Amino acid sequence: MGCLISSMACCVGSAACGCISSCCPTMRSSTTSRLMYSGILLIMVAISLIIRIPGISDALKKAPGICKDGDNSGIINGYIPGVLTCDSLSSYLFVYKVCFPVAIFFFLMSLIMIEVRSSKDIRAPIQNGFWLWKYLIVIAGIIATVVWMPENFAYPWMVIAYIFAFIFIIIQLLLLVDFAHTWNESWLDNAENKDRSWMCGIAFSFCFNFVAIIAGNVLLYVFYTSCTGNALNITVITINLILCVVVSVVSILPGIQEFNPRSGLLQASVISLYCTYLVWSGLAADPSGCNPMISDNSTTDTDAGTSGNSSNLATTLIGIGITFFVVLWSVLQTSSSNYSQKLGVGGEEGALLGCGGSYTDGGAEEAEEGKPRVYDNEEDGVAYSYSFFHFMFMIATFYLMLVLTDWWNANTGDDSIKSASYTKTSLWIKIVSSWVCYAIYGWTLAAPAMFPDRDFGYS
Repeated sequence: MGCLISSMACCVGSAACGCISSCCPTMRSSTTSRLMYSGILLIMVAISLIIRIPGISDALKKAPGICKDGDNSGIINGYIPGVLTCDSLSSYLFVYKVCFPVAIFFFLMSLIMIEVRSSKDIRAPIQNGFWLWKYLIVIAGIIATVVWMPENFAYPWMVIAYIFAFIFIIIQLLLLVDFAHTWNESWLDNAENKDRSWMCGIAFSFCFNFVAIIAGNVLLYVFYTSCTGNALNITVITINLILCVVVSVVSILPGIQEFNPRSGLLQASVISLYCTYLVWSGLAADPSGCNPMISDNSTTDTDAGTSGNSSNLATTLIGIGITFFVVLWSVLQTSSSNYSQKLGVGGEEGALLGCGGSYTDGGAEEAEEGKPRVYDNEEDGVAYSYSFFHFMFMIATFYLMLVLTDWWNANTGDDSIKSASYTKTSLWIKIVSSWVCYAIYGWTLAAPAMFPDRDFGYS
């Protein structure tokens, strides 16, 4: 009980503990703050996923006192006026309304936090505290938009989402490439300095990845090319296989190894496996008859992008999982890491949008003495750009919104989850993303050899 009271006190106040209190291990305030903001995204996704549960709309109609058989009387039997009905809970428009206040929240936080350079800034407590109020504001915003926001906002909001989601996809690809390099470098360092058995781990990992890549592409050929007019699918899958072989061979060429000795098959296998997933995800969104996820008796409208009673729930869940992995990967990094320098948000001279100062890990000694479990490590300089961090979460919100709605076309007028969305737009976004990912990874291999005088962070 004392732990709970302590946690709530932290939530209400401006301390950086953010509901962590003395019950949890010692952590930096910069880390706990980013994890708490990740919780907001998690709540948004959880609420949005509820509508994907089969029969949720019918169950709400049967529950007493909730609504009247999906009519237009509003919620709670009409006692609360608004545009929300039971039927609208099982719609893609519901997801749009849930994500809207979250994106606005991170957008406003990004503006407020421009040029914050240390925790001594008057705006720093807003970033690192008041968690109860932040969560309450976001939840209240979600309730307000779900109940009262008009439906005609969907199409302009979709256009904005597509623009920012494209930016997030590019950054996500950069972070995945960096993760692959960091994973390989970390295990190689352990093999050189600790135990040679780490090399077995590297060998097992890339062998496992390549087996999964081969199996995945074989399954793509089996299930997505057994139809008439399958030239596009065969071409896309074949290009993916060719690019996989190309980047794998290039990664171990002597000329590449000379300037980037840490390049290898592990990174190539991680990138190729992810790109194979993107190809599958794209083909699974194809509205044509070559998509086995569309039942034979369903009617498909290629232009409208809707189909019968099938769903892309599997690809949606995998996409959400990968997105959260990327977000958490970025969350746990600091301005001293290689990835932030490549994105332009770190550096000794000051960083984009205010990530500057000499970052130190002050406060650890006090934490070890049993004083604050969550200590302020940003008195001399922030560990990450607050403004860029919120910008990243804003565009991640847009991307998740599109993933949760299967890249629904808001111009069709059909927003029912029962009529799953299959669009050429989603198909090509994912296919082109896989090619861009190969290109980014290829550039990280070739750039050190092409520009030997520049430091690209891969030693």
